[in-house]
Amino acid sequence: MSTPLFQRRRGRLQFVSIALVASPFALFGALAHADCTTTGQTTVCDSAAPNPTTSTIGAGNVAAEDNRVVTVQTGSTVAVGDTSAIAVRDNANITVQSGATVSANAVSTSGFYGTGGNAIDFRNNSTLTVQQGGQVLANGTQLSGEAVNPEGTGNTIVNNGLIKSAHGAAIWFQNTTGGNTVVNNATGTIQTDVANGNVMGASGNGSVDFTNRGKVVGNLIFAGGNDALHLYTGSSVSGSISGGGGANVITLNGTDSATLGTITNFQTLRKQDSGTWTLSKTLASMGVTNAQVQQGTLIVQGNNSAYTGTMQVDAGGTLQGDALGVTKAVTNNGLVRFQQDVDGSYAGQIVGAGALEKTGTGTLTLAAGNTYSGGTTITQGTLAIGADSALGGATGVLTLNGGTLQLTGNVDVAGTRAVSITNANGTIDTQGFTSTVSQGISGAGALTKAGSGTLVLAGDNTYQGGTTIAAGTLQLGNGGTSGSVAGDVVNNGTLAFNRSDTYTYGGQISGTGAVNQSGTGTTVLTNDHTYSGGTTISAGTLQLGNGGTSGSITGNVVDNGTLAFNRSDVFTFGGTVTGTGGITQAGTGTTVLTANNAIQGNTVVASGALAIGDAAHAGATLGASGSNAPQNLRTMAAGGSTVQIAANATLGGYGTVNGAVTNNGTVAVADALAAFANTGSGSLTINGALSNAGTVQIGGAGVGNKLVVNGNYVGNGGVLAINTKLGADNSPTDKLVISGGTASGNTAVRVTNAGGAGAKTTGDGIEVVSAINGATTQANAFALANRVVAGPYEYTLQRGGSASADSWYLRTLQTSTQGTGGGTTGTGTGTGTTQPALRPEVSLYTAIPQLTLLYGRALLDTLHERVGEESNQAAAPAGTSPVLRTGWARVIAQKGSRMSDGNGVYGNQGPAFSYDFGGVQFGADVYQRQREDGSHDHAGGYFATGRIAADVTHADGADAGRDTVNANTVGLYWTHFGPSGWYLDGVVQGTRYDADASPHGVNGLKTHALGYAASLEAGYPIALSPQWRVEPQAQLVYQRAAFADANDGAADVRFNSVNSMLGRLGVRVSKRWGESPERQHTAWVRANVWHEFRGQTGTQMSSPDGGFVPFTAQLPSTTLELTGGLTAQVAKNGVFYASVGYQVSADRRLHGVNGKAGVRWGW
Repeated sequence: MSTPLFQRRRGRLQFVSIALVASPFALFGALAHADCTTTGQTTVCDSAAPNPTTSTIGAGNVAAEDNRVVTVQTGSTVAVGDTSAIAVRDNANITVQSGATVSANAVSTSGFYGTGGNAIDFRNNSTLTVQQGGQVLANGTQLSGEAVNPEGTGNTIVNNGLIKSAHGAAIWFQNTTGGNTVVNNATGTIQTDVANGNVMGASGNGSVDFTNRGKVVGNLIFAGGNDALHLYTGSSVSGSISGGGGANVITLNGTDSATLGTITNFQTLRKQDSGTWTLSKTLASMGVTNAQVQQGTLIVQGNNSAYTGTMQVDAGGTLQGDALGVTKAVTNNGLVRFQQDVDGSYAGQIVGAGALEKTGTGTLTLAAGNTYSGGTTITQGTLAIGADSALGGATGVLTLNGGTLQLTGNVDVAGTRAVSITNANGTIDTQGFTSTVSQGISGAGALTKAGSGTLVLAGDNTYQGGTTIAAGTLQLGNGGTSGSVAGDVVNNGTLAFNRSDTYTYGGQISGTGAVNQSGTGTTVLTNDHTYSGGTTISAGTLQLGNGGTSGSITGNVVDNGTLAFNRSDVFTFGGTVTGTGGITQAGTGTTVLTANNAIQGNTVVASGALAIGDAAHAGATLGASGSNAPQNLRTMAAGGSTVQIAANATLGGYGTVNGAVTNNGTVAVADALAAFANTGSGSLTINGALSNAGTVQIGGAGVGNKLVVNGNYVGNGGVLAINTKLGADNSPTDKLVISGGTASGNTAVRVTNAGGAGAKTTGDGIEVVSAINGATTQANAFALANRVVAGPYEYTLQRGGSASADSWYLRTLQTSTQGTGGGTTGTGTGTGTTQPALRPEVSLYTAIPQLTLLYGRALLDTLHERVGEESNQAAAPAGTSPVLRTGWARVIAQKGSRMSDGNGVYGNQGPAFSYDFGGVQFGADVYQRQREDGSHDHAGGYFATGRIAADVTHADGADAGRDTVNANTVGLYWTHFGPSGWYLDGVVQGTRYDADASPHGVNGLKTHALGYAASLEAGYPIALSPQWRVEPQAQLVYQRAAFADANDGAADVRFNSVNSMLGRLGVRVSKRWGESPERQHTAWVRANVWHEFRGQTGTQMSSPDGGFVPFTAQLPSTTLELTGGLTAQVAKNGVFYASVGYQVSADRRLHGVNGKAGVRWGW
């Protein structure tokens, strides 16, 4: 009998009729033998003949086929016809080795399981392994004849070779429950030759776990169970993939990327392992409601904007796509990478602990409300945000890694968000908005500011790559004490500084852009900047330099705050400075402004020098000229800009200052400024009042500078310093010009002679202060600060002249105090005469030769005053050899005065002076001889040193100073005493004179002279009694001295040779007494008449009037002298002697007293 069986396959019923017979062979047919050998449950097919094997291995669905092991070895082929090649049941282990083939050629058979003529059949818990190079083929035309047909569950198919069906599915699962596993490795291929055919199919709701690392040719169709598809690197599925019914999972694994076709009916998508997978289809079209990126990278290329499921990115996972590819809701604990090659907007929300990266050249716009906390990296293109929350949580790091952050609103980056720039650099684009980054930006890269808006960097930034401003404004600081960048700035927009403290920027600013100082603090630029867009100071201070030799800008400055210069060198600024602000010169160097600087604010020169114009830019100005109209010159100090000059600071130059100047330091005109030395004379103009408590230094390297004050001049105890070539009227000079104003207060005028030799002024003199355009000067406005001398002349400063009653002049003319008919006191009936004002040094120098004559005369002296009484001079006994027997020493003091005849150096008698002389003299007899007749000779030498000093009075009665002459003298003498006591005494001496003239207020003079003198004296004593004697005396003295020429800085000084011939007639009365012959004493008194036969000395001083101007002095021709003295023999060989005297000239203009004391000792 036969029993009909049916199996549901592919939606149809297939009926099978099986005849039930007693013989098992009638049921299963003949068992194969030949090259396949079965031992127990194990069958091995080798390549021995017969090969191929054409018989079925196994009997199918019978208990005897459980636990079968079938191995089709390399080179072996099992090829059957319209039946199954291998048919076993449960727990089977089938291996098709490399190079082996198992095939069936089913046409109509129902197979051992009634499911068709499948090449390999097994039921439950079995394993089929197809090695690389092995094949399982269904070659028949039967649609239900598959290459592999697992009939039950728990089965595993591992394919490394080829599983193929010519007209049906390569694998078909018959189970309706339970699960089976397919592993198609990298070398494996599972294929159907049916066009658009299914590689795999199933009959019911059983599940399949399919792993593919190789090639699937055809559609991969799962049934109604909960299926799982695992795709690895190298996986290829040529057809569509359907998860069928149930809750299906597709897992993407591996270390590389692969591209898949149509995928449907998978509710869960997982990306695992470290590779990268690309999905070109949308998640919604795949049926996915739960996507998970657990590891590696998942690239979504489809438009997932309609996706409503979940997206989970785990740590170590990366989701990559564009704004349409990334799902609207992402729980990101790994990385979401937007590969945005075209512009797009992402309106979804990303949460979690992960990070976000922007790549691609396009612009990605992120909506607000993201809370991911792993930070944001912009590697390529542009990331646009309208709020900081678009960047995720406020503690998430923002990293610029070559891309651009575009701020589409007034976005302030959260202060808790760390911001860094890698060495790939980064850009922040503010569009037309103002955005703030309050924290410091770190990193090795460079920042580019783009967009027309303003980016405020309020933190202290440490990124190292420098800064570029491509457009808009980059503002450092936001009104506080932070906000800085490191390195250089390429500025093609605007760089603004907005801080309240002092900030020093050491980088260099270049480019075509501008700089704006907008904060209330001070910005210090210490580098030399080349940006060309100009500078604006809206508030605070912009300082160039910090005390060194760098710190500069180019171009013009709009100054509504303060522009400060603080350098130690000479710095020239050629731009214009305008605006309501001011300028501060703070450095120790010199700042030169060479343009027209119409600032309306005040200028402070606190240190160093500020120059308005140099020699090549004399048109430079400081201050707005509109506030200084000519009709308002007298009141300029009340309005407009001002200049304050601090002590030890200088304002100068060749240009013009518009505004009032208050000087507590120095105003230096033209080359009077140290930085302009040797650049030539010029003028400085002040269109405003000048208040001078410091120094106005008009005098420079030469003569001809001019300071013009178009306003009032107020002297507050200051100094006006000028150079004048002291000479006749209208000699070259520096000048202060006061136009239209009034000079008041008091100013000391310091005049420096610029090479003038001095000359008589015959008219107004030399104008040094010029009052023009109605200007007036007060009577005491100016006075000389120093004596002004040149040649023999003294210049005085006098107000008024024929040209102007208010101008001031240097003159050498003065009105004498003596009338034409007057005597020495100037009290005659005549009127005074006008004569040149000779300077006191003329008298001082003229007195020097006179002092040398007085010195020489005092030292030569007379015999009795030199060595004492002649009777006390013992000589060597007659007939003995001359020996040194006597030494002597004395001190000399003399004090006197010489009065002038009233004309002083204006006459020929010379100046008046009072003098004092002191000296010491040491001598010794080196030769003594006494003759038989009682006459004897003494010869010896001496050395003397002394000083004569005089206080000299000038012709006008003023103290001219003090002359001091130091001298050292050597001399020889010879004295012969006759038998009766008469004597003849001869002396010659030579003297080195060193003269030092010390005037008041000017340089002194030093000179020296060599002089010699000779004296011949005779005396004849007449005894009136044994004790009393009268001794007539006569003496002739000659002196000569030659002085070296000298210069006192104002004139060359010459001295004529000094010649003196002096004669003396005198009578000496003496009384001698003693206790013993060895104790004899002498008292004496002497009256002398001295007469000078020459005695006139000459001094000459240089002058352009005619070479040298001579001045003479004359000692009185006749002088009367009365002297008294005492010689006491204090020991046998010791004598003390002393004298005092008084002398007066016949004209009573010379008076003097002297005192001398000496000792002589013999042995």
